[in-house]
Amino acid sequence: MADGEARIERDGWTLVFPARLSELPARTGRELVEQALQAARGEAGGPLRRSRHASTYQLFIGAPRCETEIFVKVLDAPRAIKRALGLLTGSRAERLLKIAGALEATGFAIAPILMLGEQNPGGRTMIVMARVPGEPLPRYLRGLSGMPQRKREVLRALGVEVARLHRAGFIHGDLTPYNIFIAAGGSAAARFVFIDHERTERPRLVWQRRKLRNLVQLCRFELEGMSRTDRIRVVDAYARASAGGRRRLVRRVASMLRARRVRDGAADPVEPAYRGLWRNPA
Repeated sequence: MADGEARIERDGWTLVFPARLSELPARTGRELVEQALQAARGEAGGPLRRSRHASTYQLFIGAPRCETEIFVKVLDAPRAIKRALGLLTGSRAERLLKIAGALEATGFAIAPILMLGEQNPGGRTMIVMARVPGEPLPRYLRGLSGMPQRKREVLRALGVEVARLHRAGFIHGDLTPYNIFIAAGGSAAARFVFIDHERTERPRLVWQRRKLRNLVQLCRFELEGMSRTDRIRVVDAYARASAGGRRRLVRRVASMLRARRVRDGAADPVEPAYRGLWRNPA
C-alpha cells in the first residue's frame, strides 16, 4: 500500500483507507469497518449479487441522521498460481488503487474507494465503495421506455465512451451492463461511470481482440429495453469512434458475440440484427 494511508489490523484483515478519501466522520468510519467485517463473515444477510468469484453487499451506515449507502465487495481467495503472481505484481488491493488512480488521472469517473482489505497473505480481498451517481445501465434503459430517440443517443454515447477508455489504454476486466452507471436527465448528455476495476488493466501492448471482448461482455446479456439492434448500435458507435475499418470491426464483434451466446446456450443470436444494420444504421 502507498505511504501515508491509514491502516488498521482487525480480525485477520489488514484494512487500508486511501488518504484522499478518509474524510468520513470518525463514528461513521468505525461503523463502516464493523459492517464491512460483518458482511465478510456472512453476518449481514445475503449478498446483493453473487458473481463467479465475489459477493457484493449493499449496506447503509450513519443512520438515522445521515444515512450513506455503501457497497462491500468480497473477492474469493485467489488460486495458488495467482497468489504466486501477486508476489510479483502486488496484491489485488494494491493493483486496484493503482488502476483507480490512473483512471481518475485520465479523466474517467470511478466509484470512490472508502476502504480496502486483505485477509492474511493470499486470502480474500474486500473493497468498500461509495455509491456513484445515477443508475445501473439495465435500470436506466427500463426508464427510457417510450423514448426511442433518447435511448439511441445514450447507447451511441456509451459506444463512444468505451472507445475513449480503450484509446486511453485501459481494458476493463468485466464490462457487463451491471458495471456501468449512467447519470443523465432530460436533454443532458449521458455521463458514464464504469465500476468494478479489480481486473481492469492498462497493458503496454493491447491486442484488438481484448478490446472487443469488452464489447462482447457488454452486449451478451438480454436486457429489457435493449434489443439486438440496440446492442449492435453500441458497437457501431464504438467502431465510428475507433481507428480502423468500421464494417470489419462490427462484423468481427458480431461473430464473437454469436459464438459466446451459443456457448451460453442462448437462442436467436445477434446475426439477424447485424445483417440489416448497414442498410439502416440509424
